[in-house]
This record gives sequence, structure tokens and C-alpha cells, in this order.
Amino acid sequence: MSHTLKQLRAMTDEEIEQAHDHLAKNTSVGINYYLDELSRRSFERAAAASNRAAEAALDEARASRALAKANLWIAGSAFVVAIIAIVVQLATAG
Repeated sequence: MSHTLKQLRAMTDEEIEQAHDHLAKNTSVGINYYLDELSRRSFERAAAASNRAAEAALDEARASRALAKANLWIAGSAFVVAIIAIVVQLATAG
């Protein structure tokens, strides 16, 4: 028995697993069955690694933003100190 595409998409994972297990009892498989499973597992591992890399990149971006903010404050403070030093020097020179 086959389901329509709409019915198949409406099924839960557990329902699909049960249907598969029921049909698997009477089905012989070829080499592609195992190759497809290996491909699926490889894809899952690659997707998980990609997600970890994306999370690490996001963490690095957040750290970079925090450092940029700190750099802005330090540069602004240095600018203010330089202006004060110039004003003091001009005031004491005259």
C-alpha cells in the first residue's frame, strides 16, 4: 500500500518508521539500500559539523564586536587625553 504525498507528509516520524518496519519484513534490499543509509548518516554528520562551525563563527563574531566596542572606548579616551594635553600645553606656554 502506498500513501499519497499529502498523506505521507502528514505522517509523524513514528508512523513512517512503523510503516517501514512492517514492509521491511517482506522486502529484499539491494546494495543501494545500504549505500543510501551510509549517505544519509554522512550527511547528518556533515550537517552537525556545519552547525558547530556556524556556532563557533557566531561566537567569534560576538567576541570581535565586543573587542571593537572596547577599542572604540580606548581610542576615544586617548583622543580626549590628547586634546587635554594640547590645551594644557598651550595654556602653560603662554
